[in-house]
Amino acid sequence: METLLEDTAALGSSSTPLSPEVRAGKLPTRSHTSPTLPAGRQEKHKHRKEKRRVCTKCAMVIEDGRWIQMEGGSVLCEQCWKNMYLPKCRRCNLTIEKQAVSSSDGQLKGKYHKECFNCHICHKPFPDKSFYVFDGKPFCAYHYHEANKSLCAAGSCGQPIEGPCAVSHSGRRYHPDHLLCEYAQCTERLVDYWELDGRMLCKRHVQQAVQESAEENDELDGLPDVTLDARAMKRTTRFIDLAGFGGSELQ
Repeated sequence: METLLEDTAALGSSSTPLSPEVRAGKLPTRSHTSPTLPAGRQEKHKHRKEKRRVCTKCAMVIEDGRWIQMEGGSVLCEQCWKNMYLPKCRRCNLTIEKQAVSSSDGQLKGKYHKECFNCHICHKPFPDKSFYVFDGKPFCAYHYHEANKSLCAAGSCGQPIEGPCAVSHSGRRYHPDHLLCEYAQCTERLVDYWELDGRMLCKRHVQQAVQESAEENDELDGLPDVTLDARAMKRTTRFIDLAGFGGSELQ
């Protein structure tokens, strides 16, 4: 996915005030309660009672000299103006006053501070500017595939699958080269296979596994095929393609 960097600091540069109900177009400008007076009028101004300004949103008296003139003569304190007009970071929920990170294709929901834009699980940044989206949130490759259940189930692998994928009868996913017969030292890839006592076995080793189990239980050797069919279930591997799922890039 590609992301966009937006400069939210420029949102308050307009000279045309808007009410909180009108969000389109330009935003109101910031002002000050204490304008600079000519030297000759400063003494006279000391004796003049200053006008108290109260924020129409939070009803607090504005004492820090920072206020915004709204349509109709009302004013907002700076914090209320930010909360009403600036976007909020989806990670920390604070207003974004400078650069905002967002996606160009709309898959990534909301906007982020540049420093808050990282993996939703491990919080690591995306140094190569590529990331994945799951449930509208940014993920690194490993945690995206973990959430998407597309990590290779082979004990010797456990890495993300991007491209051809072999799916066992139980629904576990493998790289096609990693779905192998689970009989000791057998490396045969499984397409049609047998499932016996929780193990996936090739045709050559399933009969041997049944006989070994029978010998351990003092049963007769050379069990007929009907016994094999009763104990082992024949399965077929399903193949899918996971290429291009969830991947995105920064802009």
